[in-house]
Amino acid sequence: MTVQTASAADVRGMDATVLPRPTPAAPDPRRLPPGVIALLGLAVGVAILVVEVRSHRLSTDVFWQMAAGQWMVGHHAVVGLDPFSYTESHRRWVADEWGSEVVLAALYKAFGAAAYSIVAIVTGTLSLACTMLYARALGARGGRLAAIAILVAMGIAGFVAQDRGLSFSLIWLPLELLILTKARTDARWLWALPALCVVWVNTHGSILLGLAVLGAELAWSVAPPRLVDRLGGVGQSPRPRALAAAAAASAAAACLSPYGPGLLAYDLRVATNSQIGKYIQEWQPPNFHSVMILLYFCVPLTVFVVAVRRRRLMVLETTLTVAFLLGTLHSVRVIIYLMIAAAGLSATLPARGEWGSRARRIAGALGVAFGVIAIALPGVPAGSVARTTPVQAFNFLASHPGRIFTDYTWSDYSIVRHRATFADGRTDLFTGPVLSDFFAVSDVTANPDPILSRYHVDYVVWAPRTPLAVYLAHDARWVMVDRTAAALVFARQSVWGSTGQ
Repeated sequence: MTVQTASAADVRGMDATVLPRPTPAAPDPRRLPPGVIALLGLAVGVAILVVEVRSHRLSTDVFWQMAAGQWMVGHHAVVGLDPFSYTESHRRWVADEWGSEVVLAALYKAFGAAAYSIVAIVTGTLSLACTMLYARALGARGGRLAAIAILVAMGIAGFVAQDRGLSFSLIWLPLELLILTKARTDARWLWALPALCVVWVNTHGSILLGLAVLGAELAWSVAPPRLVDRLGGVGQSPRPRALAAAAAASAAAACLSPYGPGLLAYDLRVATNSQIGKYIQEWQPPNFHSVMILLYFCVPLTVFVVAVRRRRLMVLETTLTVAFLLGTLHSVRVIIYLMIAAAGLSATLPARGEWGSRARRIAGALGVAFGVIAIALPGVPAGSVARTTPVQAFNFLASHPGRIFTDYTWSDYSIVRHRATFADGRTDLFTGPVLSDFFAVSDVTANPDPILSRYHVDYVVWAPRTPLAVYLAHDARWVMVDRTAAALVFARQSVWGSTGQ
């Protein structure tokens, strides 16, 4: 007896009634589409930003950035010689965030104090949207995108609420990563990079970061495939020549600013200046006694460990995550970039499956509850000054002309009160002897009197119960002329006596 078997060609040619195709399962009408879930996550992320912005009071750099923007809008020119200090008024100030400062000042002119909230919420929302688009290009969908939006919002909210040029870099970095991801399948995307670099270099000094990311993508594109495979790497760009051309064009585009190519060298000097890292808190290593800092650091670290265990590493995203992890240990300000790099790496991890109906209900309830809380929580009026700012002390000195020496963070407020500063948040301008003298006085590591006399300081505004305040209170050459909870005002005895007070 002969048994006949059908060939593969015969099977492919059989009628559908012989080999019926499986009927797809009917969609669950109660299940939210992945796109809707992602949008809900974005909405919760934006709500986190709104809560932070509505509770934020102005302090530190935003004061001098607003003043710089108003100066440029009023003079229709980029700042040249420093207009705000009495120690470096002869020195050229490179305002490498001039574009973001002009945007803030222009919005303030149009909307008043609401400009602070507008800049913070808009830049934060654009950062979340670009990060989600980047993660989506890497394969994330639905709940994964929602989680990314929420976690990134928690990581950057405190930074974007400060209305600094730094917020703009949180848009440009994920946008660059999105372009590079798209360009792995379509090289035409690469030609968006030079335009991005022009905008980036004129809004924030982190343009060097953008060029470094492009350099890392180019380096991996020319790496031997055998090496990439051995490392478990994936996502290697197949277009090294196009990348090299785009990198060259982007480097040239980064020179298109009012300061020309010299701005890149200037930013490199600032980034590697040891004096800035020594004195400025956000340039110093993180304080792991803070629970939030631990969370910010541990989430990306967990993503990295999971990706390594899978042995399927996106080469650019893994490189950036490692670089930013190490960078965060050196400077806490890098942590915001670490969150974005980790978002890209997490987008490539395998999904755990669909959420059950119970999980969806819990997540939805938490999202709604958070949205209600965000709306209901009382906020502070836009443009409110931090309670620790010595407003009353500067009110007192409004009728007393003379040079003021005050706390580093209060000096920024001094600028908007139209009083010249010894040193302020524009740290790069004061590096050298001025910054050393400032901290020698403020920390009382040297006799303050000769330094204050050399700079012809007439008044000192300082916090009570601090070493400098105690020193001046016992120094016969100084007299306390005003006292509030926030600050003490000391006047030089010779100046105060000559005014007849």
